Amino acid sequence: MYKNINLTIYIRSATAESGPPLGTTLGNIGVSTLKFCKEFNEYTQDLPNYILLKTNILVTENKSFTFNVELPSVGFLINLLKKEITGKNKDGIVFSYQYISLENLLKLTKFIFPHSDLQKSVKIIKGSLLSANIRVLKNEITE
Repeated sequence: MYKNINLTIYIRSATAESGPPLGTTLGNIGVSTLKFCKEFNEYTQDLPNYILLKTNILVTENKSFTFNVELPSVGFLINLLKKEITGKNKDGIVFSYQYISLENLLKLTKFIFPHSDLQKSVKIIKGSLLSANIRVLKNEITE
C-alpha cells in the first residue's frame, strides 16, 4: 500500500491525451487516465491549446485524484488574446488600437473566476484591459 502521491506535470491546455507520456505516468500508479484527461480538458477548454500549464496532481491511496492548475497571469492571457487594428479615418488620420472581442473577454473571465459572479468578475478583467489601454469590441474584426 502506498501513501498519497504528488505529481507535477506540464500539460498543454485542452490537449491532454491518455497515451504516453501522461498515460504511462498516471496509469502506472493506477489512475484512470481517461477520466483525468476528460476533466483536465474540460477545465482548460477556453484557453488556446498552446499554453503550457503547470499541473499539480494529488493521487490518494484509493487511486482517486485531484488536480490544481497553476494559471498564467491575467496579463499573460490578455496578451495572447489581444489583437491590433490600424487604419485611417475619413480625414486620412492614421489610428491604431488594441482590442479583444467580447466573446474572448467572457471566456477569459469564466476561466479566471469560474465560481464568481460573472458581472463582478467582468468588471475586474475590464479594469485590467483599461489599465493596458485595450478596448473590448462586440465582434471580432476580420480582414
